[in-house]
Amino acid sequence: MEARLNRLDERLRQGLLGEASPLARGLCAALTLAAFFLLLMTRTFLQTAGSKVFTALLFLVPLAVMLYEGERLAKDKLINVMGICVLCGAAMLARLSFIERSAGDYDIYLADWLQKLSAGSFGEGMRANIGEYNVVYQYILFLITRLPVPPLYAVKAVSFIGDALLAGAAARLCGKKPSAFAAALLLPTIVLNGGMFAQCDSLYAACALWGLALSLDEKPGRAAVCFALSLAFKLQAVFLLPIVAVLWADKKLRVEDALIFAGTLILTALPALLGGKSIGSILSIYTAQTGLYTGLNYGAPNFFALMNTQGLDVYAYGNFAMGLAFGLCALLVVMGIGRAGQMTRGDYLRLALLFPLLIVFFLPRMHERYFYLADILGAALACYDRRMVPAAALIALASLASYWEMALPLSLCAGMMLLAAMIVIAGYRKEK
Repeated sequence: MEARLNRLDERLRQGLLGEASPLARGLCAALTLAAFFLLLMTRTFLQTAGSKVFTALLFLVPLAVMLYEGERLAKDKLINVMGICVLCGAAMLARLSFIERSAGDYDIYLADWLQKLSAGSFGEGMRANIGEYNVVYQYILFLITRLPVPPLYAVKAVSFIGDALLAGAAARLCGKKPSAFAAALLLPTIVLNGGMFAQCDSLYAACALWGLALSLDEKPGRAAVCFALSLAFKLQAVFLLPIVAVLWADKKLRVEDALIFAGTLILTALPALLGGKSIGSILSIYTAQTGLYTGLNYGAPNFFALMNTQGLDVYAYGNFAMGLAFGLCALLVVMGIGRAGQMTRGDYLRLALLFPLLIVFFLPRMHERYFYLADILGAALACYDRRMVPAAALIALASLASYWEMALPLSLCAGMMLLAAMIVIAGYRKEK
């Protein structure tokens, strides 16, 4: 009996540490999805609209995308595949902890927009100019109103899909490192952004990071499509897009890719135009957003968190800060172009982080979640270069404290962001 148990023990050990066949990989993913479905069926969802089965199936979609992105990174060993499955399940459970929570923009804006979109046809929704998001996300919101599940759940599920794609992009940027995939899925601000606040920042950020990753992998056409989709989702994509000039100078992008970029933007607007939305309405979405807020700071741990802004001339100080932000942006572009042909992947990761970190730090009218790109790029850089772990930790903690109620003053968080930028700049200079 003892000999048989020893042989069984050895076979199990060899199986776990041995190569995972495609069948084993598929079986692990299928078992993970089945277990998660059964778990969801035992859960009591507070929102009663729709069917519990449809709700459970809805949340299987982002989990399936996570598993797909993760298993592409897993090494050949079965134990690695199983680890990815556990990681993805845990990441989804973390997000579902806040699934009933609706706050901020969802309560004030999204719920009303969804109700209006559900009352008419696609064309009526487009012509009514509902909401302040660009048309790509408006298409998604319209589709959500046609699903047999509560809108809040569907909105969050879409953000979770973005989280999965974002994690895959972060790993790709780092040379397909599973650690970057795990860090992106479990980063608190990423979890809270979609899970608690029902924001869709993961969608534009995932497209932006895929654009950068594909550029570095010498797939410029696909990269141009991703960069265009990023801008089509949200204006905040401009915090990273200046790096396109460096990529072009380094022959990672071509002039013809600008046509692909423009063509993709036109294609994203085409359904809205066919639905009756005017070109002026589409173009005015972003111009309206720039004038929507007039204060100097909206909870962001940046330059204006370091001072008492009460009574300050909003326009004078705002223009001063914008001058600093644009100047630093131009300086980073010039530095990057000056090193064209000598930039390593680590250099690009540092430069990519510095753009959103410094631009958002100095720009006025910033919200706390505008450091989103800095959060994920900081985590990716730390996984690629362990010397950057302190910078990534400072960014993550400062950003989390501005999201959540933590015993850290916003001015201290702003100082942490500035210190993180200095660490990254010092690391960038050492690589020269």
